[in-house]
Amino acid sequence: MRAQVALAKRVSHISYEIRDIVRKAREVQKTGKKIIWMNIGDPNQYGFSPPVHITRAIHEALNDPKYSGYCPSEGDPELREAVAKAQETEKSRVFITSGLSEGIDFLFQSLLNPGDNILLPSPGYPLYNTKSRVLGGRDNFYCCSEDYLPSPEDIRKKINEKTRAIVVINPNNPTGAVYPRSLLQEIANIAGEHNLPIIADEIYDHLVLDGAPSINLRSLTKDVPLISGNGISKNFLYPGARVGWLAFSGEGTDALEGAIQKFCNQRLSVNWEMQRGALAAITTSPTHLEETHRQLLLRRDSFMKGISSIPSLHCPIPHAAFYTFVKVNSPKFRTDKEFVYSLLDETGVLVVPGSAFSPTLNGNYFRATFLPPPEEITEAFEKMGKFLKEKG
Repeated sequence: MRAQVALAKRVSHISYEIRDIVRKAREVQKTGKKIIWMNIGDPNQYGFSPPVHITRAIHEALNDPKYSGYCPSEGDPELREAVAKAQETEKSRVFITSGLSEGIDFLFQSLLNPGDNILLPSPGYPLYNTKSRVLGGRDNFYCCSEDYLPSPEDIRKKINEKTRAIVVINPNNPTGAVYPRSLLQEIANIAGEHNLPIIADEIYDHLVLDGAPSINLRSLTKDVPLISGNGISKNFLYPGARVGWLAFSGEGTDALEGAIQKFCNQRLSVNWEMQRGALAAITTSPTHLEETHRQLLLRRDSFMKGISSIPSLHCPIPHAAFYTFVKVNSPKFRTDKEFVYSLLDETGVLVVPGSAFSPTLNGNYFRATFLPPPEEITEAFEKMGKFLKEKG
């Protein structure tokens, strides 16, 4: 037998617990145990569907030979124009990507040299830290309060000569927190003082369920370099379309925009038919949001009722998106992975270890989505409560 093909060292830094744990869940499922899937933010797995006008636009594009060839590398011109209008920037500063995740990849490759760092929230979306590590970046996390709001003081403290950008995820995944205007303004001011670009992940900005609306950072600063990331995966319930975008504003990003154009060129183009669906999404009134919000509120309230029924669990009420980040106050589990994998083995309830969202957390946490129907959420907490009671 031949020796295994040798891998690049960077592969060892690739980790994505949100999907990695699914393999274990499928093994448990094969034993006959029912799995309650609370691990991934894919609305379509839980009975939600994209608006019909989006799928109709895609079908029309599939039947139009005009969209069968390569799209311009930076994206469909009409879609870029529509994004530019929504983001109050110029069309030339908008780049369409295969989901926002590809845009994050392009940004990190453009900004990071080995030993550099991009300041990330703790907790935050794991893709950012993985991308940094693969490129030889150093971990650098800013802390959040018990209500999961960023600490401006810690952001100031963590900036150093190797810091290349600040990531702000608002509304937040994994916590569902929505940042107030004053906090965002303070972060923008800090970035301006240090001449650092802000990468603003705003992909849940239409999914604020209650409380104050989400504030887009572009409305708070005109000169600070800002890259706003968004797409149709969450707001428009279409993660499988893989259409996202980066929209630049502020000053000092000419070279970075040129680098993003190079990355767009080398991957050729984003699926053109799907971009026509994205164009329909952002140029048509989002009438689906009212019912989407209603359904998400029902599910969130069921989830929070379950949390309140178990004394050893705690989390603030999430005001946006469809996630909760829960603290487990139990001495029986040394790590959050021990808790999550034991819970899965014994009950079939699947959540994600909190350490996947930050390696610097103090305590055991898990992230769960409240996308499942209320009756499944209730069942999950009945099983979780019994599990924790038996563990003492």
